[in-house]
Amino acid sequence: MGQLSKKHISGTSWDVYLYILTSSDPVGVRDVWRALNLSSPSLAQYHINKLLDMELLGQTRDGKYSVKEKEQVETLRSFVLLRGRLIPRLVFYGALVAGILSVYLLFKPFRWDYRDVVIVAVSAFSVFAFFFEAYNQYRSLKVAVQKV
Repeated sequence: MGQLSKKHISGTSWDVYLYILTSSDPVGVRDVWRALNLSSPSLAQYHINKLLDMELLGQTRDGKYSVKEKEQVETLRSFVLLRGRLIPRLVFYGALVAGILSVYLLFKPFRWDYRDVVIVAVSAFSVFAFFFEAYNQYRSLKVAVQKV
């Protein structure tokens, strides 16, 4: 991975990039046009050309487009692409803490002493915080101006 340049992706270009990134197969101009409800195929081509100029997309021999290097977009470093979905990494951390808490509650003799209450409270707060921040991170994908 090379040095990051100071170009920006925003608005419709960002939506086009996310659509192509989360597609399981390379997509054509008309696929982008239909999926994003753009006014014309030429508008879809315009945004694809912008992404090609930034070297974020590559073109296949049959004229379709796919993402070249996911790591180039700084904002996406905190996400995992899993089966065509962008999932914040914080979801996995929250799930890990929730699993540990579940095992603690199921297999440890629970006495409701100070230690048990503190462990449950801290773990529950951590799970809530991880999932809340993951939700906010996912929502911010659509509105942020991206640096690549």
